[in-house]
Amino acid sequence: MSPYSTQVSRRSPAEADSGTSLWTAWEEFFSAARRARGRAALRCEGGLSPAQLHLLRALAAKPRSRIGELAEAAGVAPPTATRMIDGLERDGIVRRAPAADDRRAVEVELTGPGERILAIREEELAKRRRKVFASLSNRERRETERVLGRLTSLVDELY
Repeated sequence: MSPYSTQVSRRSPAEADSGTSLWTAWEEFFSAARRARGRAALRCEGGLSPAQLHLLRALAAKPRSRIGELAEAAGVAPPTATRMIDGLERDGIVRRAPAADDRRAVEVELTGPGERILAIREEELAKRRRKVFASLSNRERRETERVLGRLTSLVDELY
């Protein structure tokens, strides 16, 4: 069991004050997030990995996007995004089209089946999130929201 569960910590006050416990919590949180992403990639409900899901969310937000834009949104390199698009196109989830403003460029758009698959996947994730959020008290939810917002800013500065 993680030392950051609802159980009382066994750390000494000196250790807790040294920042060691915060560093350990930080590392455990990101490790748990990586494990969850790995499990999601193995499960690939709806045929979408987490990276593909990020890419498709960006595409839904800005239809007819270029691969470089989608790569940035998915947090992958452009060649990786190209391979992802190849597979998604093969599966009928997206299609490539010539860019209207530059005949050398290609844009990507969701297909009808792609929109439906994305909606199903998003609803599955929303159900899981609601379950997690329901397990927190109102106070824990507010504090978590505050801390996560602050950590988001700090992580952006770190990396």
